Amino acid sequence: MRRLTIATAAFASLAMTASMASAQQAKPAEKPAKALIAKVTNKRDVPVRMLQFIPAQAEVPPSNALKQPLGKNKTISIRVNGPKGECNYIIVGEYEDGLEIAGGEVNLCKDSTIVLID
Repeated sequence: MRRLTIATAAFASLAMTASMASAQQAKPAEKPAKALIAKVTNKRDVPVRMLQFIPAQAEVPPSNALKQPLGKNKTISIRVNGPKGECNYIIVGEYEDGLEIAGGEVNLCKDSTIVLID
């Protein structure tokens, strides 16, 4: 299983993604055989207060996937609800210090492990 790493850095009150361990390639999406589960680990010192998985090809209103903040070195499994057959999601979120998470697009059918780092 490949692991997607999302790094964040502050630039004049904006956050940018510093790196991604696995780049998504322009391949057709695979149909998920079962519910999509994303395993998210926060390696940053600041808790994550909001995290969204937005379907890349569908218009679905995003909602916060976290019921409570995700603290440092904590891991959570999140059931990702989206259109049937959708694998590609855009990950966005925010830390408690206001830093934004903008991790780009991930294929959750292939890469379900996400690590948030500085």
